[in-house]
Amino acid sequence: MQMRPVVARQGTRWFAEGWSVFQQRPGMWIMLGLIDLLVTILLVELPYAGDLTAVFTVLWTGGMIYAADHCRTTGSVRLTDVVRGIREHFEPLFAAAVFGLLIAIVCDLTGERASSALRLLAFGGATGDARTVIALIAGALYLATALIGTMALWLAPALIVLNRATAADALRASFAATWRNGSAALVYGAVAAGLLIACVLTLGVATLVVAPLIYLSTYAASLDMFPRDPAVG
Repeated sequence: MQMRPVVARQGTRWFAEGWSVFQQRPGMWIMLGLIDLLVTILLVELPYAGDLTAVFTVLWTGGMIYAADHCRTTGSVRLTDVVRGIREHFEPLFAAAVFGLLIAIVCDLTGERASSALRLLAFGGATGDARTVIALIAGALYLATALIGTMALWLAPALIVLNRATAADALRASFAATWRNGSAALVYGAVAAGLLIACVLTLGVATLVVAPLIYLSTYAASLDMFPRDPAVG
């Protein structure tokens, strides 16, 4: 895989390209967004299953990338396309999902300490005692883990599906691409954050469109930064 540098404005263009794929079969993409939402809610609500959302998200992303590629080339998309994408690339996707699970566990273990660290910094409560130092270290670990995990996992499922990369190669390439194209990634993240705010303001209704659009824009970003090798089927 060879990475191509992109300019900052591509961060918005990826959403435009994803939207064009969404418009080909909006009803089906909304249905897939609903499935995504329902499974995520179910995992969050089940006791001790919250961190499994990380596993589901990586696997589902791989399936949605496969479906997006199928829709772009044929104009059709079905739930079976998502299932097929997961099944055909299950081993590397699952390996990446395990990495995502580890990231989620570390974030869970340090999350409470991280919130304590933020409160200490915000309200000037730092006293220099051992508990304060531990809270600040945990907060730094949480932020570093979340950032590294996000950068490594963003494009990894797409690279596995579209470029047939191994999980390790996909995670490394995703991190490197996000780092080297930081300006475009920041623009993309800002747009994504705005869409998530829209989901909150609409009491979750917009999620049915925003969720598949996030996957479709990720598909566009991967193709832009990692042009497909014609030799790859």
